[in-house]
Amino acid sequence: MKFDSDFNEVKIRNVVFIYLITIITLIIASFFILSSADGEISNSDMNKLCMQSGIILFSMLIYKVKPSKEKIINLYNDFKIKLNVKEIIYIISFFTCLNIGGSKLIIDLLYLIDPSFANDFINDIPLTINSTTDYWMCFIIVVILSPVIDELTFRYVLFKRISKKLNIYAGLIVSSIIFSAINLCPEMIGNLALGVINCILYIKYENILMPMLICTINGLLYMLVVIPFQGFKTEYVTLTSDYIIMNAISGTVLFSIGIIFFIRFITKNKICLRESFDKDINLRI
Repeated sequence: MKFDSDFNEVKIRNVVFIYLITIITLIIASFFILSSADGEISNSDMNKLCMQSGIILFSMLIYKVKPSKEKIINLYNDFKIKLNVKEIIYIISFFTCLNIGGSKLIIDLLYLIDPSFANDFINDIPLTINSTTDYWMCFIIVVILSPVIDELTFRYVLFKRISKKLNIYAGLIVSSIIFSAINLCPEMIGNLALGVINCILYIKYENILMPMLICTINGLLYMLVVIPFQGFKTEYVTLTSDYIIMNAISGTVLFSIGIIFFIRFITKNKICLRESFDKDINLRI
């Protein structure tokens, strides 16, 4: 398989080491905050810690990949040639339905099992926006840092390495499941679907900027549409039976629409998967 072959190859163990360093740094920083803040970390402090860890991951991953100016220009020129705006709009549209609908159904399911846990689950999020400063920190994390970090980690490294060792289907499934599991939140179904979508785009276009674009647009929609509409999170959200009923109705409709077009997208692009799988088998032989 040929994916961004001009960049340096990065092994899975290198990425694990990078994440371990980031976690250790995060723990140390949290300890200093706790020792100077009466044993409590505020929402703004948590946002700062997330941004700090994001910058560390971003910097270390870029260092390992070593993208020179010439390589980036070549990648971007290839991206411009291959970019299909209609396809991007199509993907974002059905993914938004699937993601929102799936998160609503997850919340409903958790509420039926344990209302108390469901309430804690939707309120226990790492990024909380209580002020304009929080908003811009979250904007940088969600729109700029996360697309690069996630795609380099899960598509450029994890998906590609597993695909080479096993096959393209194993790489797609395993990397997407891990991507969803790490981002444990009501949008876990959407994250699983996003992992599959971005793997297919990566196979189809052989350019990491394509799945990065999907993540960036998704982040932009969240920060520019969802957050202003919902307003800043200033208090604990409590689920009610009426809310759950409305969630079930709207969630079922949106999820049904999203999953139909998601399946169509996979079916339409299965030839790319098959060709890549056959090519990989021939190379092994």
